[in-house]
Amino acid sequence: MKEIDFRADEDIAKDFLSNFADALGDAKYLNILQEVANRKIRAIQIDLEDLFNYKDLDEEFFRRVTENTRRYIGIFAQAIDELMPEPTEPFPDDDHDILLTQRSADRTDNNDGSDPKEMMPPEIKRFFEVYIRASSKGQPFTIREVKASHIGQLVRISGIVTRCSDVKPLMQVAVYTCEECGFEIYQEVTARAFLPLFQCPSKRCEINKTKGNLILQLRASKFLKFQEAKIQELAEHVPKGHIPRTMTIHFRGELTRKVAPGNVVELSGIFLPIPYTGFRAMRAGLVADTYLETMSVTHFKKKYEE
Repeated sequence: MKEIDFRADEDIAKDFLSNFADALGDAKYLNILQEVANRKIRAIQIDLEDLFNYKDLDEEFFRRVTENTRRYIGIFAQAIDELMPEPTEPFPDDDHDILLTQRSADRTDNNDGSDPKEMMPPEIKRFFEVYIRASSKGQPFTIREVKASHIGQLVRISGIVTRCSDVKPLMQVAVYTCEECGFEIYQEVTARAFLPLFQCPSKRCEINKTKGNLILQLRASKFLKFQEAKIQELAEHVPKGHIPRTMTIHFRGELTRKVAPGNVVELSGIFLPIPYTGFRAMRAGLVADTYLETMSVTHFKKKYEE
């Protein structure tokens, strides 16, 4: 297999975001980035149809985005970091801005940035969310048509929402402060469960041969809104004599609170495995559960208004 050059793919993503124009000739994504910089919106939704219709379309790049979507969300986010314009309108500082300014000042005073464990991850600096929306052409999959071969890919499904959880905070970056050296240590959380750090891994504690105790700073850590739902096949999609199938759906950030039980919806998202944790993992072995990480929500039939 040919090795993929992700740095070159980031350049392609930057070129697309910079130069794509809509039907009116406006720079669609540059305008969206300006609205994000002015803190009017948080979500940046990239349409696969726009990528397909782009004048300088790289078909291999398009295929990779469709088949390895989660990785390419990160690549588009890195491209957006470099393209983000300066704000053109004043906006009040929120907690995120105040903490970021304070961290930058502390780093200038205390840390030369040579230790990679103390480097601020890009995720904690971002005040936007990136979503890649599947093409609306063609019929969406039914739940029973989504197979193991679709793992990691962008798929579009339809069904009825049967259950929704409350919106809860999901930790994205855990921030610790060392009692010995005083530095901030960052831990990116990529799974539903994580093992907290207890011992400082910084160079200063290593040189001084001290086992610095880490204190988790909840206010400085980054959390994301998270909601879980269940979606069930529509009656017309269930073969005669079969039981309707269900799928677990994860909503994050700006996509939370978009659905309620009883809504008939079309969702595009990334079909992903989620391994069992704790005691269930010992019994499950290599078996993993699956879920859809939602990228967009379209309502077919809204619930009745009072």
